[in-house]
Amino acid sequence: MNMPDKMRAAQIVEYEKPYQLCERSVPQCGDNDLLVEVYAAGFCHSDLQVWNGQFPATLPMIPSHEPAGKIVQIGAKVQGSWKVGDRVGVLNYKNACGQCAGCRQHGRRAKRPDPRFCQNRIVAGFKYDGAFADYMLADPNTTVHLPDGVSFEQGAPLMCAGATVWGALRKLSPQVQAGDAVAIVGIGGLGQLGIQLAKALGYRTIAMDNREQGRQLALDLPDHLRPDLIMDSSAKDAEEKILEFTSGEGLAGIVVCTDSIPANAWCLQQLGNGGVMVPLGLPKDSWKFDSEAMVFHELTIKGSYVASAEEVESMLKVVAKHGISSHLTVLSFTEIPSLIERYQHASMKGRLVINMKG
Repeated sequence: MNMPDKMRAAQIVEYEKPYQLCERSVPQCGDNDLLVEVYAAGFCHSDLQVWNGQFPATLPMIPSHEPAGKIVQIGAKVQGSWKVGDRVGVLNYKNACGQCAGCRQHGRRAKRPDPRFCQNRIVAGFKYDGAFADYMLADPNTTVHLPDGVSFEQGAPLMCAGATVWGALRKLSPQVQAGDAVAIVGIGGLGQLGIQLAKALGYRTIAMDNREQGRQLALDLPDHLRPDLIMDSSAKDAEEKILEFTSGEGLAGIVVCTDSIPANAWCLQQLGNGGVMVPLGLPKDSWKFDSEAMVFHELTIKGSYVASAEEVESMLKVVAKHGISSHLTVLSFTEIPSLIERYQHASMKGRLVINMKG
């Protein structure tokens, strides 16, 4: 395939200023790389933090870490069953050094190199060029095949939002089992996927949000993926409803998809004995949890970064089997400069995705 020399891209030139559309050189596919033509790229809360300068990078930089597309070139030393034309999703961490402590620790357990904890990893869309471009380089170790039944637009958010909440749900086990009561708190892009995945895993599921838009997202899900209870977490009788739903025992597990410090502190209190909480937000200030509740009820708080490539592949099978999908607002490439404004608008719900071919 003859590749063009130039490509369209959107980049951050200055923090807290609109993305700028530009022309960049197509990246050169190295011996260990996959070159992916991007068909869809998502925008999530972390992208807002990147835009704010919370993760300092050398500018200009191409943002977005939720790509889906097709392989157009394969490096000479790439191993595996990759073919030109394969439909793929690309996770944002890549190029494990294989030598650092993180690589050694996790390499002993992983089937293939796992750059998530590599001290020298590249994190595309955060500190290095990401997916708001016609082409991007991918690491075959953190690239996954996209099932035929999953569109590029639906596949893109699964590379971060899906991978993040799937990883959190898997962290609930072995303490939390199918049939146990689990709450997903904060029903936005992560939470809406979290509800559906929790239902697919067999949990009795509560969707909690203090916003009407979030509760409506949960209500709009198809019957087989709709939560067993949808509730306003700020309501005066919220705790009473949780106890009623759990026969007075409290929740077995809770995944918190908001960085609100008070909300996280409240969520811990809703767990029953031996309960597990996985917080996913990244507040600027430290979390504050009740030590007495943790000790006397033997609660567990588990950190969860994002799922590995193997875990994402298992998630994609569940997504395809159960018809799990995100509520999407799909924009064209030329609308990227308006992304921040759209994302911060009060009416925004679900996920924003750029159709790079639109």
